[in-house]
Amino acid sequence: MSSNAAVRLRRLGISAGILLMLMTTGAARAESGAHPCTGERLPLSTERQVVQAAECLFDGRVVKVDRVSAGNDWAYRLRLLLDGGRVRTVDLNRTSGMPTNPAVLEEVNETLDR
Repeated sequence: MSSNAAVRLRRLGISAGILLMLMTTGAARAESGAHPCTGERLPLSTERQVVQAAECLFDGRVVKVDRVSAGNDWAYRLRLLLDGGRVRTVDLNRTSGMPTNPAVLEEVNETLDR
């Protein structure tokens, strides 16, 4: 095997290792008690942390925050401005920073490759 081929194989191995590490980072954070997108320690304790989680999860900018009833508890209802001027409203759990709607949670988990 030529030295060029060996160098290319080594680079490919390193690239594959880095890719694998990036793919498992979200799951590792969630298992370690951290938000899977921001890395903030759970439970989240401030509105600011939940806003950062929403902006990270949905790649947008939070423009409005409300508190809404969620069973015997409450959640944050956030309005986000997305690319192209689209607006999306999501409810996030106040301590996990994750969507309360199961369909939206599944969408987020697929995006995070969990």
